[in-house]
Amino acid sequence: MFHKERCDLCGDCLVKCQWIDTDKDQAAAWMTEMMADKHTPVIDQCITCYACNEICPTDANPFDLIAGLQEKHQRVSQEIIDMTESKFTFTGELQKPPPSDRIMSICVFGKTDGHLIEGELYDLPKIGGKPYFCWILFSHMGAESIQQKHAREFVDRLAATNAKEIVCFHDDCYAMLAGLTPEYGIEVPFKVTHLSEYLVEYLNDNKDRITPLKLNAAYQRPCASRHTPEKEHFIDELFELCGVTRVERTFDRENAKCCAAVKLLLNAGDPGPDVIENVADAKAAGAEAIICLCPMCIRSLENPAKEKSLPLIFLGDIARMALGEIPLPALP
Repeated sequence: MFHKERCDLCGDCLVKCQWIDTDKDQAAAWMTEMMADKHTPVIDQCITCYACNEICPTDANPFDLIAGLQEKHQRVSQEIIDMTESKFTFTGELQKPPPSDRIMSICVFGKTDGHLIEGELYDLPKIGGKPYFCWILFSHMGAESIQQKHAREFVDRLAATNAKEIVCFHDDCYAMLAGLTPEYGIEVPFKVTHLSEYLVEYLNDNKDRITPLKLNAAYQRPCASRHTPEKEHFIDELFELCGVTRVERTFDRENAKCCAAVKLLLNAGDPGPDVIENVADAKAAGAEAIICLCPMCIRSLENPAKEKSLPLIFLGDIARMALGEIPLPALP
């Protein structure tokens, strides 16, 4: 939700955006126009990385203002939005998992990325598929209202498991539950745990089994992490537990560069140059690999990373490697 009363027109949200070229005066003017429900170049240039919400010093949530205008001006055709909503809408009978206080929600990645959810770390009851799709995709499509429309059913279905704690495999699911549902006025009646927090807990319980990886790695921070930056310390703790040094680079933390794959969805140009710049930044910082939290980032960065001889490693896999369950990939 955009909080107009909090916006002081400082312009930081747009000036510091990596996708919009403007100065403070122009940024303030554009924000004023958008608050008056007017179209500005921001609507077309924004690629929905959510960074402006994290950047905003007054927590006004400027992306929510932009998202509403993007929906009004239809960045993506209504036909595609309707077709995508239909694709993820579940109408069958919900089957309850075995009773458990702690359950992992794997969203829709069981079929597409099941190899990332294997081994002892994931030996707990899991739920996934269309009934547990988190819907954040739709704010990338300029259809935030669809995301909000399905938020309560998402929470209710997770609550129907009667679990006291839901561990979110995907960053988007955690962002919906921990970052967005409070804005929607939806109560979440269970503890929400991010994958990185769960991994830190698991490794702390198994410290005697850890073999440090001695790896210098760049972190590819996914766009949904902008909704919940307060959990970033778990990423750092996980790296430290695994013996991974998080290299200091330009595109990290608040200045992270998203994988840019959404450009294809929005017909906003070729993401290739942005991906190449991102990977080159990791290489220049001395990274021997890139650690990714989102499977979509892995797919987006795959070819440029291969050209730079930088293995892409899923975040959970560094824990599995540190425990000796799977090997470290060949390094340059």
